[in-house]
Parts: sequence; structure tokens; C-alpha cells
Amino acid sequence: MSKLPKVLHLVQELEFDEPYLTALKDAGYQCYSSNDRNHLLNQLETEEFDLLIIDWRKDDSTEWLLEQVREFLKWQGPILFIADRNSEEALHQVCAHHHDNFLTRPVQPNTLLSYTNKLVHDARYSMHQDSFHLGPYKITLGLKQIVFKGRPVNLTSKEFELAALFLRNPGRLYSRKFLLKKIWGIDCDISTRTVDAHISSLRKKLNIKGDGLYRIKTVYQHGYRLERLEEAEAVA
Repeated sequence: MSKLPKVLHLVQELEFDEPYLTALKDAGYQCYSSNDRNHLLNQLETEEFDLLIIDWRKDDSTEWLLEQVREFLKWQGPILFIADRNSEEALHQVCAHHHDNFLTRPVQPNTLLSYTNKLVHDARYSMHQDSFHLGPYKITLGLKQIVFKGRPVNLTSKEFELAALFLRNPGRLYSRKFLLKKIWGIDCDISTRTVDAHISSLRKKLNIKGDGLYRIKTVYQHGYRLERLEEAEAVA
């Protein structure tokens, strides 16, 4: 595991710092806490995290949040719920559907650390496989090469990094701020056409303009996501 993996924690009350998080911090995790769901969604949209820990609530707010994370943002990282024992039945159903995990209080620090290490390790392992496919695309990270229908695509270094990110995570919504930081190392709010220009170039070079099986969709006031089109929509 590389240094300083990042954990985002949604707590019931911001001033209530769960003591078990100390075990993660002592193990080298960067832990970020929030008690505001919209703020958490914004963080997921603009930052990179290895694990999301959510304090489960019995009302509909947690289910709404999970829908936003999984269905709107298409964030595919691991989620670990923390809940009281009387919430186990509901959590079993939710976690089985989304392949997530949960722990019930009282949470032992060593148990949390063990779960976190495994979830982060498994997620990082799948994300760092050297070669993968998506439809007609074959991506080889070591060679920095993308092959489309058997032919290598001529891409600049930044275009490749951007394309590999989208092709690895179809459906995932990425903000311009996230992409600037991830691909260009620019960590500030600036007005630039850099991302837009590279997206435009990828649409042409990879045939993801909307007339193939895929498109890079502009999501107003949010950013971009790679979407698979239905066959009828692709040829319309």
C-alpha cells in the first residue's frame, strides 16, 4: 500500500470524533470528516479518496446519499457503514445490493483497521492492473497505449492519462477541478480551457463523440463522465 491513503468519514455530529478513527490515523491514513452530506458529495467529486466511511442513519437521508454516490457520481470505491445493532437487517439488504460492508458499534479499533486495510488494498489492486479492456478499447498502462479496434491511438501523455481514467471508470463523474489536480497537478480554482481542450481531442481520437458506443458527456456545473450508449441511440 502506498503512503497516506485517504479516508472520508461522514459522521452524525462533527464535534463527535469517533475514537476508533485514531487507529487509522496512527496507521498512516489521512482522515477527513464531515457532517454535511452535500459537502461530502462535493469532496468526492473534486478529491480522490480510497474509502468512504458512513455513519448509518435510520431515516431516508443515508439511502439518498448512497444513491447520489453510486448512481449520480458513479463512485465505485469501497464504502464501510458504521451502525447500531438494531440497524443490521436494513444494512444487510443495502450492502448486499451494492457490495458494501458494515460494522456495528461498539467498533474495535483493530477490527476497523483490519477492514480498512483489506478494502483499500483490494480496491487499489484492481485499479493498478496493467492492462484492461472496455468494449473496443484495450488499455495498457505500462506502455501508455490505447488500442481501438486493433489499431494504436496516437495520444499525448496527458491525453493518455485522461483517457485511461475515463475508460477505467465508465460512468464516474469527474469535475474539472479533480481532473486538473489528478492529471496536471494543478490544485486551485482557476479558469482554464485545458481540460475542455483535451476532452475535445479525446472525443475525436477515440471516437467517443456520441456516434459510437460511448460518449464523454458534459454534465452542467459538474464536469464530465464517460457513458455507454444504447445501440439505437448510438446509430440514431
